[in-house]
Amino acid sequence: MKKRRIFIIGLLVLLLACPSCMIYFTVKQQESYKKKVINSIDPYRIQLLSMAIESKTNPDYSPLSFNGTDEKTQAAAVDAINKIFDAVLEQEQSDDGFHYKAYNTKTKQYYKNEKSHYPVIYKKTSIIAKDQKYNDFNLRRILEETEIVIQLDENYKLMEDGRLKVKDVYVNLDQITINPPNIELTYYCTVYVSPMTNNISRFVDEYDGAILAGIASLLGLILFIFILMNSLEVEESINPYRTIKNWKLLTVLVVIGLTCFVFIGASAGTGALVITGELQRILAQYSVPYSITISYCLYFFSMFIFYFLFSMLCFTVKYMFVNGVDYFRNNTCTYALYAKTKELGNKVIEFDLKDNINQDILKFTICNALLVIVLYVLSPTKTIFAIVYVIISFLYIRKQSTKVKNDYKNMLDFTEQLSHGHFDTEIEDDLGIFNSMRDRLNSLKTGFEAAVKEETKSQNMKTELITNVSHDLKTPLTCIKNYVILLKNTQADEATKTEYLNQLERYTNRLSNLIQDLFDVSKASSGNIDLHPIDLRLQALVDQSLAECIEVLESKDIQVIKNVEDVVVHLDGDKTYRVFENLLTNIGKYAMPHSRAYIDIHEEEDHVSVIFKNMSEVEMNFSSEEIQERFVRGDKSRHETGSGLGLAIAKSFVIAQGGTFDIQIDGDLFKVIMTFKKNPNCKQKLEIRR
Repeated sequence: MKKRRIFIIGLLVLLLACPSCMIYFTVKQQESYKKKVINSIDPYRIQLLSMAIESKTNPDYSPLSFNGTDEKTQAAAVDAINKIFDAVLEQEQSDDGFHYKAYNTKTKQYYKNEKSHYPVIYKKTSIIAKDQKYNDFNLRRILEETEIVIQLDENYKLMEDGRLKVKDVYVNLDQITINPPNIELTYYCTVYVSPMTNNISRFVDEYDGAILAGIASLLGLILFIFILMNSLEVEESINPYRTIKNWKLLTVLVVIGLTCFVFIGASAGTGALVITGELQRILAQYSVPYSITISYCLYFFSMFIFYFLFSMLCFTVKYMFVNGVDYFRNNTCTYALYAKTKELGNKVIEFDLKDNINQDILKFTICNALLVIVLYVLSPTKTIFAIVYVIISFLYIRKQSTKVKNDYKNMLDFTEQLSHGHFDTEIEDDLGIFNSMRDRLNSLKTGFEAAVKEETKSQNMKTELITNVSHDLKTPLTCIKNYVILLKNTQADEATKTEYLNQLERYTNRLSNLIQDLFDVSKASSGNIDLHPIDLRLQALVDQSLAECIEVLESKDIQVIKNVEDVVVHLDGDKTYRVFENLLTNIGKYAMPHSRAYIDIHEEEDHVSVIFKNMSEVEMNFSSEEIQERFVRGDKSRHETGSGLGLAIAKSFVIAQGGTFDIQIDGDLFKVIMTFKKNPNCKQKLEIRR
């Protein structure tokens, strides 16, 4: 464990030190270049630039003084110097390697060129005034050293004898002296190629490149020695070395070697861009903060990745030589090809001719081979291609047949699981030609599960039905029996007997209604309802139902608000009345006292909607599906009278007449929504009746 920790720490130190050293030496090489740039600044162009700026910022400035020349020569010299000034200013205005800020101490005006995005390596302020000599530089020497005249058109030419030709006039430059400008010039030099630095065209010459390449190689050698010095057992227990030791040699060479080559190129390119300032300029041009720091970080990252990949190559070389022949046997493509060939031969030897599928495959292959041979018999040189084709066909067909056989076996296993009732089993594998059968069996499994759940639910409902029916039948029968015993065994007065008889009548009616409800819901469930549809006015039917249920509604002071359209539908009057009566009875039993209930009837395009709404007195801790089941009451304690069949009967009667019945529960709001199909003839009859 200690050796492992030492190796990891040492490797990290080297991986961090190598790119750091490369950056250090790169910076040193860059400092060398900066000195070259500083030493190569052209003082003649500086003088010429200051004179040009003076002419731009001071209209009274006369740059030249003449001695013994005629007016024509003077005019030609002035024209030439103005052209030279324009050329210098135009050139330096777009110079990325040199930018400046100038101040005219006489006119108090400023002049500058656009600032470059390249990093500045040198800054200097030069004050040029009339009391400062030009170190005996004259106009002839300035023009000869700067070669600025070459950039003008063919009308201006500097002759070999030192004269300046301006069109057809020859100007003797020795007869002209320079009037110094009043310019304070602050100029900045960058790493970019500039005419001000004598057109240095390269930053890194062959000598500099050789130094950096030698340093990179030396650092790589140190890393390789470190890999060799440590124990192989320690190295191969650490990722990624643990992973690449299991790779084939060709994979290592292609993946690691190619990636390493890419990153050495990336690091070299990044280093060159960093040294020449191109990367910093690009980042600064897009307003990226800390462009210099980021450029060095990118250079460091690329070098770090390269040395990391190089360490994996070093480990592979060490692992390869330590394991010797075994490594080449187990990790080369040649041996892998040999192993695959041997495996293929074993499969051919193990080929079972007793298997029906194999027999069919063999027959097909032989026929196919004969066909190919016949096709190519006229061209013996193509026979080899026929043989290869036959072998490939045999292997492919055998592979497909084996897959079909395995898929079929999986299907049989799945169906066997289903036959034993194991519905939690599901097959999702690709079974090829059996995929459609797989999907149908999965659907069948889902259907079986749903059927089992439905059957379980039905059994539970039957049990609940028996329990509820027993309770609801037993309660009135017990009361009837008790009152009969009281009438037989007591000497009660007439008033008491009358009260007992009234109770007997009440419980007898309750028992009769329960039995009638049972008959109704049984008929509705079996579909044996006799319907006698007529043209029915729903508004009148609602009024009739309210009149019948007014007593139970007034007992709780429930006000019914109607929003009813006069609509005629073709329905069974008795069954529809029973639906409305059951709903109003439920409102009287379960609505909040001193509240309002609403009945809405609206005619839609193709149907009529009937809505009953009320606020519940107690919390409705049931779903809309549960309350529609038989023998389910809103009062689960069963204190209220009733059979719990009211909503079930209402739903059955509505559906039997082709309508829909839905219940919505929103907090304490209980809403029943029914729809009935319209009969076009009913609308015509209603209009005639009106």
